[in-house]
Amino acid sequence: MRPFRHRRRRPPSWSSLAAVLNAQNWRLGSGLVLFIFAVTHFLNHSLGLVSVPWMEAVQEVRRGFWRSWPGTMLLYGALAVHVSLVLSKLVRRRTWRMTAWEGLQIGSGLLIPLLGAAHVAATRGVSSLTTYDDRYRNVLRVLWPNAAVSQSLFLLVVWIHGTIGLHYWLRTKRWYERWSPFLLVAAVLVPTLAITGWIEAARRLRLLELPNPPMTDAMRVVASRLVDLSELLVWAVFAVALCAAFAFRIWMVFRAGPRITYPDGRTVRGAAGSTLLEISRSAGVPHAAICGGRGRCTTCRVAVLQGLDELPPPNSVEAAALSRIGAPPGIRLACQIHPAGDLSVRPLVPSREVAAALGEDRYRWGVERRVTVLFADLRGFTALAERLYPYDAVFLLNRFFEVMSAAVERHGGEVDKFLGDGIMALFGLSPALGAGSRAALLAARDMLDALDGLNVEFEATIPGGLRIGIGIHSGPVVLGRVGGSRRFGLTALGDTVNIASRLEALNKDFGSAVVVSGVTLRSARMEVGNGKVRSVPLRGRRERLDVVAAPDLSNLAEAPNDGAHP
Repeated sequence: MRPFRHRRRRPPSWSSLAAVLNAQNWRLGSGLVLFIFAVTHFLNHSLGLVSVPWMEAVQEVRRGFWRSWPGTMLLYGALAVHVSLVLSKLVRRRTWRMTAWEGLQIGSGLLIPLLGAAHVAATRGVSSLTTYDDRYRNVLRVLWPNAAVSQSLFLLVVWIHGTIGLHYWLRTKRWYERWSPFLLVAAVLVPTLAITGWIEAARRLRLLELPNPPMTDAMRVVASRLVDLSELLVWAVFAVALCAAFAFRIWMVFRAGPRITYPDGRTVRGAAGSTLLEISRSAGVPHAAICGGRGRCTTCRVAVLQGLDELPPPNSVEAAALSRIGAPPGIRLACQIHPAGDLSVRPLVPSREVAAALGEDRYRWGVERRVTVLFADLRGFTALAERLYPYDAVFLLNRFFEVMSAAVERHGGEVDKFLGDGIMALFGLSPALGAGSRAALLAARDMLDALDGLNVEFEATIPGGLRIGIGIHSGPVVLGRVGGSRRFGLTALGDTVNIASRLEALNKDFGSAVVVSGVTLRSARMEVGNGKVRSVPLRGRRERLDVVAAPDLSNLAEAPNDGAHP
């Protein structure tokens, strides 16, 4: 069997370039730069549990980048961009109704310059204007013990602000749920090691009683002036932002805002220039927004019943999100649209249900995940059932489902549904197991072996034996609990399900027992030695899909590590 090769990716489009230039992406990118700086700085602190020389050795490596001209421009440029964009967003905020986590992120972000301005001025500021050497050996002697509490609090505030922002960004990623336990451990471990590390190093230096003071009197004067100037600058920036926010609110009062009508008949007047999400929150209308209104999810989506023509077209962020879920016309994101005229809308994800979806039953409103779908169909059962007694047909069908379900569950799969004389199974429902492609292949092999056992068992009743066709494909699906109650099991929806069903039907054309997509084989790093590679068309798509059709899976084996399989 010839190996599958990667397809060349398409070049980025102009829409993706527009998304890069979006202010939200600049805020995210600058925040990531600052978070990387903080993580490396905190890990450097943690080396104080080993020794001060270790701390200073690693610090020299960090300084080699962050204190170079490119590193300095990147760091302070990111700081300026992030602070400017965040304050601009706060100034233009129409409502202060928010979740507790959003409030904690905003509050910690405002505390960072208040707690950190003095630290930056007394370290890098003084070292840039004097001969002061701001290595750990000197800085820790100044901080300990008088500034131990304030510095530890500053570290925690920075970490809380950064991790909340990182969580809001990553929580919509497919892989995040699988890795979240490990990330939580890191989120607790890093600040703990950093605080204990710098305090332990400072205590050791205090016990050494080094003869030379870390700062001269002249340096202390410069440090005091820089600290006062930096704190004055911070308060001045806050005062300007506060005045701007106050002026903005006054200006908004004199502007006639749009009227928004909700499904219950309630009509509210929103502030001009506000997003629909802000209008809903200001009026106390429950409105879902898992990502905090950042356009990184679609839980705030609404169906615009009236006034759609007066809305501007979606921006790059909204267009990407709507395209991702294949939203039909008339669906918009409440956090991204700024109604200028009256609207009638219907929220599509009730807020109270989102809380339940994130807690006890996150599948109530659907979860996107990459899984492997397996379809198995019993061939010629209709004709067979016509010559059997009804009770015998039911017994045979139940026995077939019993052994097939056992093969599925043995490899960690879950039966989605029984379809007449067929079965649909899902693999990879647990994020820790990946897409479940390998498990699906092994389960299919066991299903074929189990069929041989059934044929021996029913040899007298069915002389010709039972035959099945199996189709397997891996890809993204939406997992949801359809039916409005927790008693309903999970089901998968999406193109991946349709393709797997189509592959199962192709067994009739190919005269095979199993048709597996190349996507599944690459993901599983396996190959079917007795299979034939074919290229099949997909309904409604231009591209064709590489598949392998095989009479059985007796030659299923590990793929050679030749770079053909990712």
